[in-house]
Amino acid sequence: MAKILKQERRGNALVLIIDRPEAGNSLSGEVSQAFLDVLDEIEGDHSLRAVIVTGAGERFFCTGGDVKRYAALQTKDELREIMRLARTMFRRFEALHVPVIAAVNGLAIGGGTEILLATDLRVAAPHAEISMPQVRLGIITGWEGYERLVRDIGFSRAMQVVTTGERFSAEEAYRLGLINKIAADKDVVGAAMQFVESFDKAAPLALGRAKRVIHKAASGPPEEAHDLAADTFVDLWFTEDHREAEKAFAEKRTPVFRGK
Repeated sequence: MAKILKQERRGNALVLIIDRPEAGNSLSGEVSQAFLDVLDEIEGDHSLRAVIVTGAGERFFCTGGDVKRYAALQTKDELREIMRLARTMFRRFEALHVPVIAAVNGLAIGGGTEILLATDLRVAAPHAEISMPQVRLGIITGWEGYERLVRDIGFSRAMQVVTTGERFSAEEAYRLGLINKIAADKDVVGAAMQFVESFDKAAPLALGRAKRVIHKAASGPPEEAHDLAADTFVDLWFTEDHREAEKAFAEKRTPVFRGK
């Protein structure tokens, strides 16, 4: 069987490509498990600065769940298990020690939009389109997409995206706050790599801890976010990387970080 999730190392980034263009790069249980397997492999890999998620080809980023596969499910428990795999995958994106970037190379529909909502930064090709049409199909999101949507763009805009089920162009998605940047051309992974070049200048421990604090501030009680930030600051102050940064500043040179 052809590999459904391809891996490509680009410098300090790992590019993960959903390779099912004949199925709209849709998300099946097998694809979710393949993502989880890769996330297990790279946990704690401090040579990484980012993971980039994209789809094969130029037409589809991801068109959501694999409807044909899901139609064969017979029980609620079977459906719950398939949904659990994807939810676990998205939570692992958020918990990963490096930023996860969505390189939206084409249509992101339904669950495809849920993928990008679970990432930390999003870059879209100029021709990309984004939508959450679940209500038109008689369902809602199955992978915590609504919750992340409200977190990211607020109540009124989330209500517009969800209840209309409309498709939004890359420009419209940018204005809504769904994406961070529109690529200059179709090389959306190349555009995502511009973020990675910035990450290369950061201390690895600080980069991962900063991500953790931002996520806590976005979704947790304020008191917990305050406590985490305060503790993290103290922890990082005494790291070798912080000492190296101070020394490099005094010596007017670029610091060499070791993730310690």
